[in-house]
Amino acid sequence: MKKNNQSLLSRFFSHNITLLVLAFVLAFAAWFIISLSEESVETKTITDIPVTIELPDTAMDDGLILYGTDDLKASVEVKGNRAMLGTLTASDIQVTANQSSSMISVGSYTLSLTAKQAGLKTNYTIVKEKLSPSTVTVYVDKNKEQEFNIDNQITVKLDDSNHYASVALSKSKVTVSGPETHVNQIASVAVVDNISTDTQTTVNEDLVFFDENGEKLYLPYVTTDIGTVEATISVLPITEVSLKVDTANAPSEYPNITMSPARVKIAGPQDVLDSLEDNTVTIGTLDFTKLKNEGNKEKFDISLPKGCKVISGETTATASIDLNEFYSTTVNAKVSSKLDSSKYTVEFPSNNVEITVNGPQDLIDSISASDITAIADFTGLLDDVTTGSAVSLSVPLKISLSSDYAQCWVYGSYTVNVNVTKK
Repeated sequence: MKKNNQSLLSRFFSHNITLLVLAFVLAFAAWFIISLSEESVETKTITDIPVTIELPDTAMDDGLILYGTDDLKASVEVKGNRAMLGTLTASDIQVTANQSSSMISVGSYTLSLTAKQAGLKTNYTIVKEKLSPSTVTVYVDKNKEQEFNIDNQITVKLDDSNHYASVALSKSKVTVSGPETHVNQIASVAVVDNISTDTQTTVNEDLVFFDENGEKLYLPYVTTDIGTVEATISVLPITEVSLKVDTANAPSEYPNITMSPARVKIAGPQDVLDSLEDNTVTIGTLDFTKLKNEGNKEKFDISLPKGCKVISGETTATASIDLNEFYSTTVNAKVSSKLDSSKYTVEFPSNNVEITVNGPQDLIDSISASDITAIADFTGLLDDVTTGSAVSLSVPLKISLSSDYAQCWVYGSYTVNVNVTKK
């Protein structure tokens, strides 16, 4: 039996292939053991290491905070055996800023960085000269927030002179925040671009900061509550329209009202422009109760239908009317009420009121109190009147003239004192 075992072992080692395989296995084992030994030193770069920077307590007590530390990461080279390096991560190394105790006032600070081991793994070496970055720059200041209007400085170039490009921004205001010193430098916030297009288009625009001299500011520590602003460019047809005003409380005949400017160029959606009667826009109402018998001028904002815009530069227009040929008189008219006498008792401490009437001279000379109706208008004034109690009210008057005096008008607004008792 012993002879057979020796024979098998002899035959096993007698084959060349078997010896080659065994030699390879032994060589690999030897290499693996050597590679794990401390004499086999390799290098590795550890990345994404957070940088620790702390403000002194005195600075924080003064309301100061750090800027420029968001996503601040470092990398460093380490040496050690392969097995150790394979287990190292960013959490095993601490990178801190030196001289941070000096940051006690507003300003920019450049600090050197230091890397050291953190945790239980120590069987490796940090190559300090391979720390990147070796320095960082941060800013110290109080925080400030401020809201700004967003100026539209987008210029659109069209090849067609019969159309106008209108730019609408998705946001009209923005809140900026950051170092107080930097926010105070901002005089305006705008979107700025030069665009060539002949069709409606939408683009996303970055916000730009400007100082009081119109110079662009680069403020890396200032942030905004919105990222970009959506600008929608509409290409609109152009037309010229006439301006006019309506009248209220006007006499049956009066001089022409002239407008300055009489016509303006506007741009707007085609369906809106097509809906304008006689290609005319009414921008307001001229109330004759506010017009004396003299030359009168009243300024109106040029308000247009939705989606339209004046492109010739005007923002206001003046309505002028010359009433110098008319005359004025004062009539002592009697005040009356249309309240239901079965529900209310009405007393006028003085039931006469002086009314100013303007018109042609022959009518002004003949008008009398009987030609004027002055009715107390209690609309909305009796809601709080309780039964049995007398209430003193200042009531507006509705003034009208008889049909014989249709060429005249009442100047001014009038009220009367009234005692009202609910029955």
